[in-house]
Formats: sequence, C-alpha cells, structure tokens
Amino acid sequence: REPEKRGRRFKLDDCRIWMRLMFWAAREEGAAEHKVFFQWYQDFIGHFINVYERSAPPYTAESAEWSANEENIKKYLSNKRVMEDVIGVNVEPQVNPYEFFT
Repeated sequence: REPEKRGRRFKLDDCRIWMRLMFWAAREEGAAEHKVFFQWYQDFIGHFINVYERSAPPYTAESAEWSANEENIKKYLSNKRVMEDVIGVNVEPQVNPYEFFT
C-alpha cells in the first residue's frame, strides 16, 4: 500500500486486489489442484473479506478466476504490480451478493 493509505480501512478495490493475490498464491502452491479444498478456501475468503468491506464477498469467484489466467498475472507484473482494472472501479458484480451466505 502507498504510505498515505496505510492505516486506512480497506475499500472494495483493496479487497479485490487482496483476494486476487491470495488466490494466485494458493494456485502457485498447488492448492487449486485439490478441488474440495480450493472451494472451501474460496468460501472462507469470501466470508472473511466481509470483515473489511461488506460489498466485497460477491467478487470472490471473479478473483479466483482472475488468478487462473496466466495473461492476468503477466499483465499485473508488467504493469508494476498495479491492477488498474479494479483500482477506483466500483462495478456491480454479476452474482447475487447473498450467494455466499445461503
């Protein structure tokens, strides 16, 4: 985080970036190969992220899918580790926001 953002509560874009990085790290460690575990992990992250930003859980699946695409990773790294597609962008997710709690 930029020094001026340190200590501030996470916003939606921060949460989406964090989830993408968490899922990428899990994939690098082979966790996605264990389907049951990886589904549990997505559910856990989706539940946990609600502590920081209540609008973030619906983006869990998108974040997990983002981490599966090698082109996304390359773009992130070549862009000085900045995710311009989420920073300052507040879009409505294409899923039911209560899906994770049913």
